[in-house]
Formats: sequence, structure tokens, C-alpha cells
Amino acid sequence: MEIENKREDIYTSLDPRMKLLMLILFTTATYISRSTWVLLWDYIIIVALYMIRRLWRGAWRTGILFGSFLILEFLIGFIPHEGTKAALGLIIFFLERTSIFFVMGNWMATKLRISDFSTALQNMHFPKGAIITLAVVFRYLPTVSDEFRSIKNTMKLRGIGLTFKNIILHPIKTGEYAIVPLIIRSMKIADELAASAMTRGLDLETKRTSYREIRLRLKDFVAAGIVVIAVIGGIAVNSILQKGGI
Repeated sequence: MEIENKREDIYTSLDPRMKLLMLILFTTATYISRSTWVLLWDYIIIVALYMIRRLWRGAWRTGILFGSFLILEFLIGFIPHEGTKAALGLIIFFLERTSIFFVMGNWMATKLRISDFSTALQNMHFPKGAIITLAVVFRYLPTVSDEFRSIKNTMKLRGIGLTFKNIILHPIKTGEYAIVPLIIRSMKIADELAASAMTRGLDLETKRTSYREIRLRLKDFVAAGIVVIAVIGGIAVNSILQKGGI
């Protein structure tokens, strides 16, 4: 039991500020580079980050999502009409890169101690409003995932499961039964989380204290440094290959 707790601590105790840095890094890097190879390289790193933390379900779901985007991007190249190809290509371009923010946000939010995250941002002298907003957002992501799972189960009981067949044959009806309840529940959850944040004293003018010591350690810099080097290195190698005509 003691060994298991030590392993869990190794995988989950990375400083929240370094996790936030990784989220910003991947989101920025994918929008800066328009290369599919750089995008693929970033996808591989993100899936690896999920696997390192032993988030197996998140790893294979992320792999399937990214793989689907890459397949769609490949298939769009066979569309003969240039206007349609350009429009669909633009949509896929933004979906491929925007989804990284949510995927990395989910990676960061999983097993994240909100109190540690708030204390870490407070130590960086973040504005109170920004701390409350970010705390609610990262606490919201795992919650909305559970809510969506409940909505899917309810839809299945009513014979309108969220399946590929229903999405193709009844896209409006399926979207209505899935999205509308999620939006309503999301609004209520956001209010509850905001109230919880206020109850914990996040809006107080005085500095909050923490039972846990929140500080950057050598392992935080090493872990973040490896990811930063890998992402920037992928962009640099791709640029060199393009200049060389490869």
C-alpha cells in the first residue's frame, strides 16, 4: 500500500504551474505551426503524457480523437471541388488545434488539487478574479464529463443513443437531446462551483494559507523542460526539413 501511494505521488504531484505551462505550450505550438507532421508529433507527446500518468482511458480516447482528425484531413484531399475542400479543411484545421486545449485541460484537471492550484497561482501574484475563474474551469472539466456520461445513458434508455448511426440519420434530434441538457446542467454546475470557490475563501483580500507546501522542485523543472524541448525540437526539425526540401 505504501509503495502504491509513493507511485501515485510521483505521477500526480507535478506542480500545477508546470501543468498550466504545458497546456499553454501545446496550444500555442499547434497554432503557430501549420505542419501536419508537427501536429502528429504533438499528438504523440500528449498521448504519452496521459500514459505516463497511467490515465489509460484518457490515452486511448485521445488517440482515437486525434487519429480521427488525421484521417479526415487525409480524406479531404480527395474532394474534387476546391471550395468544399477549402471550407472543410479550415474546419478540420481549427478542430485539430482547438481540441488540444480541451484534451490538455482534461489531462491537467484529472486528480488536480484545486487548493494547490489556487495557492500556486496566488504565489505568482495572479489577480483574484483570474484565480477563481481558472479554479472553476479546471474543477468543471471532470464534472461535465460525468454529466455527459449520464446524459448518454439516459438517451440510450429512451432509444436515442449517441451512436454513429443516430448522428448520421437523425443529427438534429440527437444533437438536441445531447447538447441542450448538457448546457442546462453546465450552467447550474458552474454556479455551484463558483459558490464553492467563494465558500473556500478564494475571493478574500487576505492571503490564503495552505496545509501543503507548494513550491517548485527540481523534478518539476526537469519534467517541464523535457516536454518543452520535445515540442520546440519537433517544430525546429520540421522547419529544417522543409528548408532542405525534404
